[in-house]
Amino acid sequence: MSLSHSTLPRSVNLVHVRAPRDLERVDPALRESLPRLAALDDPTAIGAAVLALLVTADSPSEREAWDDVARDLALAGRLFGDLAALPRPRRLPWFEHLARRLAPEPVPVRHAVIDCARRIMTADGVVSPLDQLRWVALRHLMAGSAVAPPAAAHTDLETMDDAIAHQVCAYSAFLSQLVPAPEVTLELAEFESVTQSWYDSVTAPWQGRLALPVREVQDIDAALRALRVLQGMPWLLRPVLVRTWFDAARVLTDGPALHADAADALRLSCVLLDSPVPPELGRQYIEVDAARQ
Repeated sequence: MSLSHSTLPRSVNLVHVRAPRDLERVDPALRESLPRLAALDDPTAIGAAVLALLVTADSPSEREAWDDVARDLALAGRLFGDLAALPRPRRLPWFEHLARRLAPEPVPVRHAVIDCARRIMTADGVVSPLDQLRWVALRHLMAGSAVAPPAAAHTDLETMDDAIAHQVCAYSAFLSQLVPAPEVTLELAEFESVTQSWYDSVTAPWQGRLALPVREVQDIDAALRALRVLQGMPWLLRPVLVRTWFDAARVLTDGPALHADAADALRLSCVLLDSPVPPELGRQYIEVDAARQ
């Protein structure tokens, strides 16, 4: 099912996204906070910073859980404020940057961060699919090792082994909760599900050949099982798959950029697959350049 704006069925809804702020402009309020974040060198402070980026903005319970974790940290309030003030295009790059800085730390230190992340994210009883993806990415980033390169070298999605293709579909089904927009934000009573349209598009190479996984029942556990298989795909095939996901989302988006949650989900998937980020997706973010902060 190849989609373009001109060939979309009339029943298909689109995700409407406003133009992002000028990413080249630096908010004056960040001129002091960015150098402070770049200067973090204590593992405890770095861990607290990573955890602060997991706190849901409107969740007092998660904030209280973070305060408890950081209670012995000097200037914890200022650190949280610096991170809370980061605009959306900066948050995920800083999350990745700080998590990677923890990779050389001893295993008990990293395990403590993972445990604290779980406690913070579950503090309010609500863990979204994006929360789950961030937690998996945190574990991956702090592991500090790239996905092992497989021996195979083919780069064609359509000729992919059926067992691998099935897992690609399972992971895509989980992603469809976020791409091209979080399902909870969509009004779909009068339209075909835009998330179903995205899933149909990205699984098109295998429709009729495989019994596709039911999209609605693929949870984070199914996604993790699938991810282990995807991480064994050929190096050159991973960017092809990511490009397929991105292009399908772009077609279903009315606006100059993807929905922020969809963009984060795809970027985190790139992290988990050790795949380059599509250039168009990368332009939705402001990368960390610690040397210039």
